[in-house]
Amino acid sequence: MVRLSTLRSHSVMYNHNIITANNIPRSRMYRNLTSSALKSPSFLSHNNHNKIQPLFLSRFRSYTTESMAPPAPRILTVGTGAIGSIYSWRLSKYAHVTTVCRSNYDAVRRDGLKIESKKFGEEIFVPNEVVKSVPEEPFDYVMVTMKALPDVYSVADIIAPAVTKGKTTIVLIQNGLGVEDPIVERFPDNPIVSIVAYIGTSQIAPGHIKMVGDESLIVGNYLSSPVNADPQIDSFVDLLNKGGCTVNRVNDIDQVRWQKLFWNGTFSAVCTVARMNTTEVLNCPEAMTTVKKLMREFIESANAMGYEYNAEEQIEIMLERTRVTAMDYKPSMLLDFERGQPMEISVILGTPLRRAKAKGMKVPNLEMMHDILVSIQKTIKQFPERFRIQ
Repeated sequence: MVRLSTLRSHSVMYNHNIITANNIPRSRMYRNLTSSALKSPSFLSHNNHNKIQPLFLSRFRSYTTESMAPPAPRILTVGTGAIGSIYSWRLSKYAHVTTVCRSNYDAVRRDGLKIESKKFGEEIFVPNEVVKSVPEEPFDYVMVTMKALPDVYSVADIIAPAVTKGKTTIVLIQNGLGVEDPIVERFPDNPIVSIVAYIGTSQIAPGHIKMVGDESLIVGNYLSSPVNADPQIDSFVDLLNKGGCTVNRVNDIDQVRWQKLFWNGTFSAVCTVARMNTTEVLNCPEAMTTVKKLMREFIESANAMGYEYNAEEQIEIMLERTRVTAMDYKPSMLLDFERGQPMEISVILGTPLRRAKAKGMKVPNLEMMHDILVSIQKTIKQFPERFRIQ
């Protein structure tokens, strides 16, 4: 019996002659097939009336009577911006990837994703499927790479059509603290893979992604989830590793999220309010005084949660890391501010503030910075033209 399957060894059969593409990037193979190969006589069959019909009509499919490989994992990426594009691309080497695109939908649907990466090289990445909204169909993984903006939209509502109770693994690659909570509340029976990303990448035009330098992912359990996600974490980490990503595994992802806030909650906030890049902040004594006060409060708040960080040591690590890897850098919060777009204030400043207060802590600098940024956000919403930089 002849069956249709999606295999890692993409093949085209014509009269028992099989052409494989194990080592050809999917996007390049697709372009080659559509531009020239499908026009070749070897890809055509003739019926008794000499009408020419294409035998091969579907992307990356194989007709074979040989032993069947297990189906590739199905991944849905929700939020195909810069980070979502990079990791969809890497995961696509060993998985079937569907990308949900919004503002870049037309460009990606027409041309694929043009990716330039110092680490991974350059390629036109063509996802298996490109859609405008989350489809109602089963997926093994739903990978969320949207900005964490709980005051603007509900991630749980957005992904719900693609989540099968007890089966779909929900992967969160997002900034901030507590991004898992609404997912656990809505999908208590589903495993969660929580990831903190360290990567410099941006979408410089619709469907055009540029990644500078290296990248690394820290993957771990969200300990407040009732579901043990260890098997799903192992499987997802394996896919990332196969795609060439740098992955570190931890048991408690919340600790990593707190530590990232030592930088993101301080430099992002000060750069945004002062409208300075990191170099300008480092060179401004008054700005650096605020950064250090904020950072100390973040560290003390993390310690109140049961972690053990030395404040002076962490402050020096964060400042040195900035000098080495992030000079002349505009944090994403500042970029959102300049574009008149919503900022991730809630998860970067709001949740840490609420958790610190719940422990009875006084964090006046964190509270003041949070309130100032919330005020700015409200004004941006009412009068975006006041802030937007052309």
